[in-house]
Amino acid sequence: MKFHDDFKAALALLPSKEKDKLLWRLIKRDELLARRLEFELLAPYDAIDKRNELAELIQDRISSVVGRRERLAAILSQFRYLSGDITRHVYITKDKIGEILLNFILLQQALQLLSNPSYLFGGRVTQKYVMYMLNKLYRTCMLVNKLHIDYHIELEDDAHKLGEIMQTNPDLMKYVKHHKFNVNWLIDFDIPDDLDEYYKAVKQQGLLK
Repeated sequence: MKFHDDFKAALALLPSKEKDKLLWRLIKRDELLARRLEFELLAPYDAIDKRNELAELIQDRISSVVGRRERLAAILSQFRYLSGDITRHVYITKDKIGEILLNFILLQQALQLLSNPSYLFGGRVTQKYVMYMLNKLYRTCMLVNKLHIDYHIELEDDAHKLGEIMQTNPDLMKYVKHHKFNVNWLIDFDIPDDLDEYYKAVKQQGLLK
């Protein structure tokens, strides 16, 4: 949203008390904005600490639902919720590296679950689950290309681990190859520079819907 320069100048001239009132009204209506300001002004630890906390939460939450033998549809719902947690974390902390790392960890947990033979690949729910994860995988890999190459070393281990998890599941690999994703991109940590265009082309072929 763009604002006229005259409006910005008028805001700058408001008395401090009036500015404070307006700020309080805004943050009361926007919890994410309030959390972002709270983090920037008062947080006793940095974004990496927050990232590690969320990584533990992801692992604990999935271990919990698996322990209760939840159906895959319920587990997918949990992953969607955790994806929202990652989005909120990035908005609050501006942790772009964490966005990729946390999504890699989420995908590790999600695809590791498919080693359970009770999740048949011919099932409609399983296909929906895998489709969601493949779209997330593509989009996460595209985020890698937006980072400066100096930060890539922080991502290699989790990318490699994710690729290995995928390779151990032949049924999953058939599905992955059908949807044009090359697991070697993760194993070798060599994400194509034009992956965004590649992804669009794959979707235009009627895949990943």
